[in-house]
Order: sequence, then C-alpha cells, then structure tokens
Amino acid sequence: MAGSLPTAKPSMDVPTFRRVMRALIERYKPKNWAAGMDPFEALVAIIISQNSTDLVTERVMKALASKVKITPETIAKIPEAQLVKVLRPAGLARQKVPKIKAIAKTLVENHGGKMDGFIAAPVPVAREMLLELPGVGPKTADVWLSLVAGRDTMPMDTHIARLARRWHLSTATDYDRINEDLRRYVPEKDRQAGHLALIMFGREICQARRPQCEACPVYDDCDAEEKRPRAKRPKINTAS
Repeated sequence: MAGSLPTAKPSMDVPTFRRVMRALIERYKPKNWAAGMDPFEALVAIIISQNSTDLVTERVMKALASKVKITPETIAKIPEAQLVKVLRPAGLARQKVPKIKAIAKTLVENHGGKMDGFIAAPVPVAREMLLELPGVGPKTADVWLSLVAGRDTMPMDTHIARLARRWHLSTATDYDRINEDLRRYVPEKDRQAGHLALIMFGREICQARRPQCEACPVYDDCDAEEKRPRAKRPKINTAS
C-alpha cells in the first residue's frame, strides 16, 4: 500500500539464538582470562584492553608487572609519564593512565586499597560502587563483575551490540537497554562464556565492515539483512 510504513524485521527467536550461542561457545571455548587475578589488577587489564587486542593487552600487563607491583598504592604513586611509556603499545595511553591512577587513588583513599567490598556487595550495590570510580562505565563494571566477582551480568561491547542489531535482538541504542534485551535471550549460566564467545565471533567472523559470511559457523540461523550468499562450489566436469 502506498505510503505505508516498512514492516519491522522480526527478531531471531529465543530457541534459535540459544542454538547459535551454544554453537559459538563450543567453537571458541572461551576461558575466563581474569580467573585468579588480583581484583585491582584485573580492573587495570580491562581498562588497558579497550581499543586493544588481547595479545597486546597481555604483553602490556606483563611489562607493567615487571616494572612495578600492580596495587592501588603503587599505581597511585608511580609517575604518570612512566605509566604512559609502558601502556603506549595498547593505545590511548594518555587517556587510560590518568583514569587508572585516579581509580587507584580513590581505592586507597576510600576503600583502604582493597576491592573486597566490591566483591562482597550485592550486584546492584557493587555495580554502583564501580560506577563511582573515576572513568569506570557500565561495560567495564559489568565485565569486572562477571569475570572477577563471578556475578550474573551480561557485559556488552561494540561487537555484541552490532550482533544484537544484525540479529534484531534489540532496537535500543543505549547500553543498559540493549543489555536488558540480551538478558532475555541468554540464560544466566551462559552469560559469562556467552559474552566472551560473541566478542570472539564479532572479531573473527561477523565484522563491522565486511562480515565473513563464507566462514560463518551459524550461517543457516543468521537473519541479517547484509548476509551474503555462500560461494557455490564449481561443478566438476566428469565427462570423458
């Protein structure tokens, strides 16, 4: 009908998405890289990892640990220029260093240099405590709560937000509303491994500019508009 509005694309249904999630978890077998780390050290690593690769983040963390003990007390006192030099390979060092030092100083002054209270508090309280730290946003808070405190959160980065849009899981544009929509799809037991698997899938296959549809392990369940057909195998001429 002329002048009618376009029909909204239906979202991927819950059973289909959970099948996709299980396939991705099985493919990537994500591990909690923060397991066994000091809570503050893990928070520093999360901040360093922003706009960086896992490999570079790991190298920078090792370089930092070789220079100084990674505690709120030592990081609060170390010269900013020295930290910038160590963190530079991970990118945005001049933005990350003041944030890390401010967090360290706040923890020393307000929490005795410890993060035990963050771990012990109920999730809503712990999340608010984290968000009160200088420069800590919702994603950083949720990642820390999931990987360090083992709490039920569904951390979301740009890769997961992109997948949520491509699979029509959410029409929201802000972090908290997309996060709320995703929690309806992802069962609690899969949220930690699921968020890590989705990030890995977004980096390797379902990229922003050119999704690698030809290599997609969940191609048959994908309903994205930009989904490209797989290349057909050439027929083999068996005529003699």
